[in-house]
Amino acid sequence: MSGNRFEGIAPSPVSLLEKIARVEREKRLKVIRFDVAEPTFPPPENAIKGTIDALTKGRYKYSSSWGIPELRAAISDYLKATRGVTFTEDEVLVTTGGKFANYAFFSALNPGDSVVLIKPYWVSFKAVPTILGINTVEVWAKDPYHLDQEAMKTAMRNRPRAVVVNTPNNPTGGLLDDSDLKLLRDLAEDFDLLVLSDEIDWAYVYDGKKFVSPASFEGLKERTVITDGFSKVFGMTGWRVGFAAGPKELLKRMHTVQEHSVSAPATFAQYGCLSALEGYAGHIKSVVRLCDSNRKMVVRALSAIKGISCPVPEGGFYAYPRILGGRFARMEDFAAALLEDAGVAVVPGEHFGDDRGHFRLCYALPAAEVSDGLKRIAEFFG
Repeated sequence: MSGNRFEGIAPSPVSLLEKIARVEREKRLKVIRFDVAEPTFPPPENAIKGTIDALTKGRYKYSSSWGIPELRAAISDYLKATRGVTFTEDEVLVTTGGKFANYAFFSALNPGDSVVLIKPYWVSFKAVPTILGINTVEVWAKDPYHLDQEAMKTAMRNRPRAVVVNTPNNPTGGLLDDSDLKLLRDLAEDFDLLVLSDEIDWAYVYDGKKFVSPASFEGLKERTVITDGFSKVFGMTGWRVGFAAGPKELLKRMHTVQEHSVSAPATFAQYGCLSALEGYAGHIKSVVRLCDSNRKMVVRALSAIKGISCPVPEGGFYAYPRILGGRFARMEDFAAALLEDAGVAVVPGEHFGDDRGHFRLCYALPAAEVSDGLKRIAEFFG
């Protein structure tokens, strides 16, 4: 089929599963999974209990395609507490995972619209608009994740409808700061832009850095859709519950996408998420402390390997090292060799629109696994 818009779309890292299973079977070796951005810590106990209680109480029928009212209200409170932004219940849409919140945003645009992507970007930010017939304008960030004023202004020549930001950034772990948000606000006002702000990793911020939601910045709330979920902060990846918060009219269009496709998240899963939002501060402190410890271990170990440069991540639970010296022409070749020879899975930079020699490593794993994986990488570079 000529002109197939699906051609060239990078696979999701989940597609590595078959290759990993083969390596483990043939080499009788447990693969260290630095590739999947999934925390391995358990969900809060009250979330598990709330899910079970919902099932035993018969809360397994259809819910409103907006989400259960109690969860929408709780998310409103959560956003006020963690982002400093006030949303009413009817400005909140509960979605089938955070990924679908992003999908619904892109679907609410018109075919032929353009969106600006800040490189490097999470793979689905490129894939979904491509599938939907939305054009993408790619702009390099200044390391680790700051807006390049001249490049952003040049991108405006394409008359984009929206800018996509993701802070803390997947894959770099970089954070937007106030100067970035001021530029974003000025561009949004001058060119009538919407902003998609993926904040799924908002809590993972280190070394005294500060997370700031674009929606909390003066002049941006009325243009910004926040997307988030319960996977990364609460470890509830299998619940498949996310949410979006933003301007009512845009949320209505996103809701139309959901009600005519996936309908709504599982009702009992929504009640489990409602329970997770009851007294979450201690849980968040614990998981951020764990990831911070792993972060320091990763940077220390990778920086000691000749031929690797590893910047210190400001947030998230990702490191984004770079291989120096041109040992591998493509990071996809490096990732394949590392999996086959060392039993370590990582994601090549090409998946994030980046051909500069980077790979992503997720360190939200038990410390012993992180240590083992780092030793294998060191031996691989031997």
